[in-house]
Amino acid sequence: MEMRLLLQAPDEASGFHRAGHPAGRNGGFTLIELMIVLVLMGILLGVMGPSFQTSIRNNRLQTSFNDIASALAFARGEAIVRTQPISMCPTTDGTACSGANWETGYLVFVDNGAGGVAAQDGTWTGAEELLRIGDPAPPGVTIRSLGFTSLNNVIFLDDGRVLQNQRGTVMVCDERGAAEARALVVEVSGQPRFAVDINGDGVVEDHIATATTPSAIGCP
Repeated sequence: MEMRLLLQAPDEASGFHRAGHPAGRNGGFTLIELMIVLVLMGILLGVMGPSFQTSIRNNRLQTSFNDIASALAFARGEAIVRTQPISMCPTTDGTACSGANWETGYLVFVDNGAGGVAAQDGTWTGAEELLRIGDPAPPGVTIRSLGFTSLNNVIFLDDGRVLQNQRGTVMVCDERGAAEARALVVEVSGQPRFAVDINGDGVVEDHIATATTPSAIGCP
């Protein structure tokens, strides 16, 4: 009992308990201190919240753009290496080509007519070799194509060119619209390039645009 009292007795010279805490305090926070912390946290969230949301959206958009750009480059490269036509098409379930909305996923396959079907038709039959299955894009992201021979596929010939020399554009958008969208223009050679804003209106141009005639992309 005597030792217990000694530990709790304040040091009169310093005003502190021997345990290291100020006299009369238990080392916790007062109600006023907690309220100040909560107010400061609220201010920080108010200032940083919108910026954080923008960062998340930009990351989702860029990730989807990088993925589809990589897939196009991969498909073209495989066509040249294999000297066979390689096609890409949207898919909703990873088992068949379906629709024109690339954000649901995509297939990359050797479009050589294996199994007795037509070659270079942009449709995977199941007998043709499947090279890649692309994952769906994050929620809120859309991926659409424009031009080419069809909105339902992109076909690279055995020399890397696009089918029938039909250029096209692949657009990656989110709920913010065309002003924040990214796009790839696929040239006749099959080589993709980043779409650029040629007239300074904040929106990149599609494959139809020329140096003197803008043609801005559109989003769903």
